[in-house]
Parts: sequence; C-alpha cells; structure tokens
Amino acid sequence: MSDGASARFFRTIGVFTLLGALAACSTAAVDAESVGTSEAELGEAAVVRFGADFEERVTGELVKGRQVRIVYDPARLPQCRGEQGGVPQWSISGAWKIGDGPVRAFTAAGLNAGSPEGAVLDLDRSGELQIWFSNNNRWGCNGYDSDFGKNYRFPVKPAAHEPGWLGNARYAIERQTCDGRACDASLRPVPPAIVYESWARQRAAVRVITFEVWKEGVTDRENPDLWRQLDVQVHARLQGTTTFTTSYVALDRRVGNDARYAIDLAKLDPIPGFAVADTAEKCPAVPLRLPPELNGGYVEATVELYATVNGVELRPDGGGAGGLFRVRYQNYADRFPACAKQ
Repeated sequence: MSDGASARFFRTIGVFTLLGALAACSTAAVDAESVGTSEAELGEAAVVRFGADFEERVTGELVKGRQVRIVYDPARLPQCRGEQGGVPQWSISGAWKIGDGPVRAFTAAGLNAGSPEGAVLDLDRSGELQIWFSNNNRWGCNGYDSDFGKNYRFPVKPAAHEPGWLGNARYAIERQTCDGRACDASLRPVPPAIVYESWARQRAAVRVITFEVWKEGVTDRENPDLWRQLDVQVHARLQGTTTFTTSYVALDRRVGNDARYAIDLAKLDPIPGFAVADTAEKCPAVPLRLPPELNGGYVEATVELYATVNGVELRPDGGGAGGLFRVRYQNYADRFPACAKQ
C-alpha cells in the first residue's frame, strides 16, 4: 500500500472514534431507500466506485432525473465482521442526500446487501450529492468511512430543461423608480413577512418581489426566445388555505448573465379598493383579522407564495421544501366594519 493509500486507509477506519461520532450524527435518522439493480432499471446511470485502494472514481455524468450506481468495496472497512451459522452478521450501510434534501440509506455490503453490482439511487434533484458509510455488526462494533466527517461529495447537474441557478430574492415597495422599475438601491432582502399597507397601496409606484435566474446559453445573451425557454410562475394562496393559484411572472430586465423577474404584489392584493363593506354581503371572500398590535386601525389578510422556473422551486433561504414567502396585506379597518375578526 502506498503512503497515500495508507493515509486514506487510516482516515476511514475508526471504532468508537470522534470521526465515528460525526458520521453517526449524520446518519441519526435516515429513510430506507428502495433501490433497483438490473440493467433494465438502470438506464443511463452513472457509476461511482469506492475502491479498495481508497480512491473514488466516477463514470458517466450525474444528472437530475437519471440514476447512479454505487459500487462499494468492503475492503475499505474490514473490521466489524462475524458470522452465525454461515450467515454474515455485519453490514456496511451507505447514507446519502442531495443538497438540503432528506437523508436516505442503502446497504452497500454484508447482510442484506442485494446485488453485488451495487445499489442504484434515483437522482431526484440537482445540487451536491453527499455519501458516507458506516460498518457495524450485531455485537456492537462500529466503523465509519466519511472522509474525516466531511462526507464524499459529487455534483449533480440540473436536467436539460432546468435553470442552472435561481435565487437572490429581494423586494421593494417604493415611490422612486428607475425606468419604471424598482431601482437596484431600493431592493432589500425579503423578511419573514412583507408588510403591504395603505401607503404601499396608495402611494408606492413599485411593489415587487424580484429574483434572478441563470441558464447557460439562455439568459447570458440577448435572447428573443427567453419567454419560450423559461416558464416562470408564481403560486399564491391565502394563509390557512391549501389551494394555490398560479400566474406568470414578467421579466424585469437582464442583470449581467442573469434574467431578473418581478412578482407584482399589487396583483396578489386580496383586499384592495376603497368601498365600505358595511354588511356581510359586501365583505371580500377572504378571512380578515384585526392584528392587536395595530390597535384596531387596520384589517389584515396574509398571502403565502413561492415561484417556479421550469418547475424548479424558489422558496425562502432556509425554508426547505415547505418554505413560503409571506405578504401581510393591510387596509383601513373602518372600510370593513362587518368583516374583520379579532
């Protein structure tokens, strides 16, 4: 074994070590993942081989919507063996996730390992694929192969139709405009809830949430077919309901190699207007509340929303799969005397 291979060997083997604790924390709660192994199931899979020489080799491309076969040589984790009645009482398990997605598991070697050709994983999102391994037996032995707790990492490319990147969500509610659009200096990070009150409704000239999209060969040039190649939508609902309504989002401008889009918050306003709703029949078809911190002066209805670009979701940073942008729409309470609830 070369010095380099030896170093990689000792970095992966540990019994009740700190590295083990780190990897164990990573695999504390994983969902079992059913995997197929036949060539018919595999299709255009890439292969990642974790060799006995402590090298990782990738064949093919890791692309969202395809599969990857994980081939793991159990010689990388030789401890924690044992049999009973000729049946192995040890296993090497793999854990994996893509980006901020769920942690899932598969059996790489030993008991219940399945096909010797390796496990096949569905690449159901783009981002960074992380993989790590743990070795254990029925007598309590544990070992880990996790690249010093950093996990093994491989990029998963977006599918052909997907944008390469989207993000930088910001908002502006301002009177000042630049060529009729929000000025760059007015754009601010989106808070947990945007407040859209009477000044925004009556005096502001721009009321938007903006975000940017990059797709190679599509947004990085003057492209008259941009509207055909990027399907940009906003999905909105009233807080407390389950059904989203969908509408298209207009292009704001190109910014460097990105396309900036602007969600018009005025079009999502559930309580616009100046008419007085003095009977229940005149009330808007949305639940209104009287926020106590506003001392009865305003009614409020909250809209929740997220955006998609060619089906890829844009949600608040750190919001996970269920994260939503929120806008608290407010109007004068004396216009809705028959409608509001405390």
